[in-house]
Amino acid sequence: MAFVPNTLSNLPVTSGRVFFVSSTGNRDTGGRASDGNAGRDPSVPMATVDAAMARCKASSGDLIVVMPGHVESLGASDITMDVAGVSIIGLGQGGSRPVITHAATGSTVSVTAANCRVSNIEFTPGIASVAAAFTVSGANFELDNCKFNSAAAFEFLRVVSLASGATGSVIRDCVINGLDGAAGATGIALNGCDQVQILRNIIQGDFSTGAIENVTASAMQTIIADNIVSNQSTSGTITMLATATGVISNNMLSNRTTGLGAASFTGGDCLCNQNFYVNDEDEANVIVPTTAST
Repeated sequence: MAFVPNTLSNLPVTSGRVFFVSSTGNRDTGGRASDGNAGRDPSVPMATVDAAMARCKASSGDLIVVMPGHVESLGASDITMDVAGVSIIGLGQGGSRPVITHAATGSTVSVTAANCRVSNIEFTPGIASVAAAFTVSGANFELDNCKFNSAAAFEFLRVVSLASGATGSVIRDCVINGLDGAAGATGIALNGCDQVQILRNIIQGDFSTGAIENVTASAMQTIIADNIVSNQSTSGTITMLATATGVISNNMLSNRTTGLGAASFTGGDCLCNQNFYVNDEDEANVIVPTTAST
């Protein structure tokens, strides 16, 4: 009997093809994982995500399923999402989720095509000063339920870098942990992309440049809502350029090493409501901005 992947209830229903990736191979024998496989059956999966991406067809709803326990190391080659409309979905929870390690400073997940999605995968740096976990220039990208780790000496300088072409991107329900204060470290960087939504994320670490930062060119119609952001550095929690527009709402913000001021929260020209800030343990929360707009 042929395998029917859409019978798996925790996968999105799709009219496209489904490709399976697993470094552990067949669940019974442990073998047969290879990028030379067709990857259409979980018993004969492909070995790497990028090889599966090469099998996908643009705007056809193709789905790459990364199986529990998969581990993959990115060296000089990246994962390049250059086929429009492809989703990469990790299976498993907790420690069984797929883990992708960035083993070179330049290794990244590069999203250049539109309408792509990555969900339920852990990303970790395997070397100091990895430039960016994700570099996104394709429109309408979605990143959800992913976790970004760091170790004592290893860090992402930027976790997600959104370029001007990344308009309409959504980053939601992710956990970004423990950057160690390397020069230029940023959680989420917005570089002239509009209509971005940053929703319900937990972002904590030592971000020497900023946790959520509008770096270059105004981010228009941005929504930043319901996030928990803790920055151990003297730089900002949320920092927008003066001409940025949108809504910043219901965020819980903290910064241990600086008092409340422009360095810790800057809303630009966004509508800001019910954002609470504290800069030390056991202090009362302050609603930011502290001065009503006119």
